[in-house]
Amino acid sequence: MSQKPSSNSFPTRKQLIVIFFLSTTLLIGIIIKIGMNYHWWLPETEIVSCLNPEDIKVKLDINSAPWYELVLLPKLGESKAKAIVAYREKHGNFKYIDEMSNVRGIGDSIIEAIRDYIKFGSDTVNVSLNKQE
Repeated sequence: MSQKPSSNSFPTRKQLIVIFFLSTTLLIGIIIKIGMNYHWWLPETEIVSCLNPEDIKVKLDINSAPWYELVLLPKLGESKAKAIVAYREKHGNFKYIDEMSNVRGIGDSIIEAIRDYIKFGSDTVNVSLNKQE
């Protein structure tokens, strides 16, 4: 006697196990993708788009800053920064910005470039934020 295949369309036990593992793998992949897209593990941050790096200016005291800090000023290299310190040690503190033209290698273009980044006197550092609204 021949047996007919059953007309039931239920999956076999092996098929159910394969379906379970495939759906579990798919679910884990979706969770990882969502986690990577939304960065849920990182703290919340706020992007400030109206602030430019040029808006934050730190002014160096030309009379007390060492040469390695003066190098950070625009158009000043190591030799010019050391020349400023040497002049300061020999002749005393600068009283006004145009006096810097007496330093060898410092001309009007350099004085104009560093004008906004230096100050005279006071031990505190001035940080100014220019608001653009």
